[in-house]
Amino acid sequence: MSTLSKNLKRLAGVAPVVALLALAVLAPGAALADVEKGPKPKPVEKIDFPDFQEKTLDNGLRVVVIEHHEQPAVSLRMVLPAGRVFEEAAKAGISQAVASLLTEGTDERSAQEVAAAIDYVGGTLNAGSGWDSAFVSAAVTSDQVDLGLKLLADVVRDAAFAEEEIDRWRTQALNGLQVQFTDADYLAGAAFARAVFGDHPYGFPAGGTPDTVRGLTRDDLVAFHREHYVPTGAILAVVGDIKAAAAFEKVKQAFGDWAKASVPKAPTFTPANREGYHLLVIDKPDAVQTELRVGHAGLSASHPAAFVARIYNSVLGGSSTARLFEEIRGERGLTYGAYSSMSLEKQPGAFTMDTFTKTESTKETLDVLFEVAGGLTEETVPADELTARKTYLTGAAPLQLETPNGIASRVLDALELGYRCVEEGADSGAV
Repeated sequence: MSTLSKNLKRLAGVAPVVALLALAVLAPGAALADVEKGPKPKPVEKIDFPDFQEKTLDNGLRVVVIEHHEQPAVSLRMVLPAGRVFEEAAKAGISQAVASLLTEGTDERSAQEVAAAIDYVGGTLNAGSGWDSAFVSAAVTSDQVDLGLKLLADVVRDAAFAEEEIDRWRTQALNGLQVQFTDADYLAGAAFARAVFGDHPYGFPAGGTPDTVRGLTRDDLVAFHREHYVPTGAILAVVGDIKAAAAFEKVKQAFGDWAKASVPKAPTFTPANREGYHLLVIDKPDAVQTELRVGHAGLSASHPAAFVARIYNSVLGGSSTARLFEEIRGERGLTYGAYSSMSLEKQPGAFTMDTFTKTESTKETLDVLFEVAGGLTEETVPADELTARKTYLTGAAPLQLETPNGIASRVLDALELGYRCVEEGADSGAV
């Protein structure tokens, strides 16, 4: 048995350590058609990851440049240590709030002027927040890089957080939460995350709660921005139709005088040492269907078995051709879809199996989830199935490297999460 197969069995063996069940409302289902079998995958092709050059400015900002001259376009994408891992419970949702307001006006431009400036050159400007970091990105044609960097610097460094924009954001956020609190999928996911992560910020709702959203003040937003939107710990990727030397010089002009600052340390998440199964029920008396979430704390992105975990997830439930989907939908017709996921973050994320079914088939579906996951502990994954899943994963990778923005995203993921390379053909946890 190969080391990879042993690792797959080991991961499968820990899958049911913590089981959580959430009952919620979904629309009634209908008869399910048989899942059509697809063609066999083609052999794995060699993937050449683009070369990149890297420099660090005096203020600590890491700059990565990749020349990609196939299109007259440039992607500017920055990640910053400003994700929800830095939130306090009483201010849950603040990282998303700050990111949402970055493009809604700066010290130099109103929200309308920011939008008009990027629209005029046919570009895009976006910002968002995740588990560990926030991102701000701009995409422009190669003759508009100076403007793109100027706008990026404006929103990252000098967001205005105008009271009228905060009021607009708050109204939209509260309306969104009102809708989400009636949505079964949202409730199940939020309850599951809190059960897995407890009081750690990973378990907070990404958009906060009605109470925390109402309680956030402009001073709160400005303080979070001041502490976390700093060059130390930030990485900027410049990818596209531009020479590396020119890109470094333009970045230095836009961000060289950005004041250096330290970043607060994120709280550490240590998975609970649970024994047996834990069941969480959200009772909805009017429910006609059940949302199911089963799983436990998982691995971090830097764990030696992180890439094995990706393959394990692909075999179990990573797509509509994986075991969960084919068994629960294709063979038994209990649902429209059944999947699994591995959240690989800077700290241990979560392993989750999720599906939904009619109320009367809740127990049967839950039994099948454990049955399919347990099957990976009982026998070695057949070689043809394992090859197909690995081919699927490697075959999808080049599609993420076709555009400057796609390349920038992948490079920043690798740098931020600490991925490392091993020699070709090595059979280890970091494949």
